[in-house]
Amino acid sequence: MIKSNLKMKDSTKPRSDKKIRVNSSLDSDTHEKLKKLAVSCDMTKTMLSAEIIKIVVNHVEFIEWFQGKYNKNEQYKVFPIRKDGKTYY
Repeated sequence: MIKSNLKMKDSTKPRSDKKIRVNSSLDSDTHEKLKKLAVSCDMTKTMLSAEIIKIVVNHVEFIEWFQGKYNKNEQYKVFPIRKDGKTYY
């Protein structure tokens, strides 16, 4: 008997909406504010955090502010461009 170790290739494309886990540590004041805002918005803290991050990484002024404050190496600076309602780096 001959054994074969062939796996069928998956012809489907990878999901573009797949979520990536990001863990952050918050100080107690920020955590309490996040918790209260999440309850107010009828969301989980995780969902609210994800929405906040989406807003910031797609808002040119926030990107420029963060880079102005924290960028240490010009080589890695991103240049956001708004086109058709989307932000590209």
